[in-house]
Amino acid sequence: MKKLGIGLVAGVLTLSLAACGGSGSSDAGADAGAADGYPEDDITMIVTYAAGGPTDIAGRAVAAAFEKELGVSVVVENVEGASGAVGSAQLSQARPDGLTIAMTTASAVSRVPLIEEVGFTQDDVIPVGTVTEGAGVILVPADSPYKTIDDLVEAAKKNPDKITIGAAGAQTPQAVEIERMKSEYDVPLQLVPFQGDAPSLTALLGKNVDAIVPSYNAAVRAQHEAGAIRPLAIMGEERADYLPEVPTLAESGFEDLIYGVSTFILIAPKGTPEAVVAKLEETLEAAVKDPDTYKALDGDVLVPEKFTGSKDLTKKMKDESAALKDVLQELFG
Repeated sequence: MKKLGIGLVAGVLTLSLAACGGSGSSDAGADAGAADGYPEDDITMIVTYAAGGPTDIAGRAVAAAFEKELGVSVVVENVEGASGAVGSAQLSQARPDGLTIAMTTASAVSRVPLIEEVGFTQDDVIPVGTVTEGAGVILVPADSPYKTIDDLVEAAKKNPDKITIGAAGAQTPQAVEIERMKSEYDVPLQLVPFQGDAPSLTALLGKNVDAIVPSYNAAVRAQHEAGAIRPLAIMGEERADYLPEVPTLAESGFEDLIYGVSTFILIAPKGTPEAVVAKLEETLEAAVKDPDTYKALDGDVLVPEKFTGSKDLTKKMKDESAALKDVLQELFG
């Protein structure tokens, strides 16, 4: 299989890491005492995907809640590229004082570094907690000839690598499942990576791709309710409450394709004092439970009922990356 690596972004990563100006996780100031009076200055939040997508929406909603809770400004910076790896790498090199954090996806931290050298590993960052999560949805334009997932699959098999499907990056959970459809189920869809869900939706509406696999975020929902797009399948383990009539890939004959779920998380650099991480975790939990944040996040669709904090999120990410490591390296390594 043709390698879908991100080695070409090495120069971009180098520039991004230099631009962050941090001194890395070994900074002498990052000791337990740094938690006293935290935060003592404004916070920078890196968002690792394009403006307008679900990661950006989540980041800005949480930033607003943090400002209210902590009494400092939270400046959001979009640092996109390489399925979230460029921004995540920049975060990993920041000063570990809690004043630089990042909104990213679990896959950018736990999966992408397994595929290629991106300047950091999962151990170089600290997952603080889950903000939102959502299964990918295979979508086509409302006037598409593909009425069901079976129609799309049949067309792909009849026209190998001609039916295009957009994803928010080459190594996102949804993109991986599309590649697994090709390698494990002989469904040769042609993956088209974008820098986030928002550009992929624009491409679909412009008829530049045949299908896309975003989460069911607010922009997608708006287009669905307007009758502009049609959902064909859900990429999680179970049907979604908000799309109860839409089958999962698993029940459509792709039993193993249950990992197409985007989990949007807050992370801090390795070496951030435990007390600061605990404060970030506490503030994040309050943020996602805040009615204003809940509304901004399209709560009943993406916000989990139970908050997942640092310890449980770290374990979940390590368990999933262990389960998918061989598959990922076979597909992309």
